[in-house]
Amino acid sequence: MTDDHTHRRLIVSMSTVFDRMDAATLDAWSGLTGLQIQLVRVVATDLRVDRTSLAYWTRTSRAALVPSLGALLQREILAEEADDDGSRLRIAPAGRRLLEDVLDARVAWIRDAASAARPPIDEDDVRRAIEFMERLSVPG
Repeated sequence: MTDDHTHRRLIVSMSTVFDRMDAATLDAWSGLTGLQIQLVRVVATDLRVDRTSLAYWTRTSRAALVPSLGALLQREILAEEADDDGSRLRIAPAGRRLLEDVLDARVAWIRDAASAARPPIDEDDVRRAIEFMERLSVPG
């Protein structure tokens, strides 16, 4: 594939879908700010995340990070624990429940959006989209 226009359309359409889904499911984040949502998303990855790397990955100064992170720790959405390399952040049980609520809201949104599309997007289309996205997500 060498057609930049096709790839641009793909990127724009993917971005639009994710933007619409994020906007429609914002309430599932239980009042978290945009920065707090970003912090939770980074900690939820498979990366080892400490305060310094969290600031780096979110492109946020430590001064701006501290209040948002403090609120997440206080609400027990995130937790901090010691390991062999120092202190690391992890998703706490309340954070796991929150992420599950967000996933449920996103599933409901995508199901409704697929049904409302004209023509409707059927299960076979969804399976093909999953296969495509999974292939893109594996480093190659």
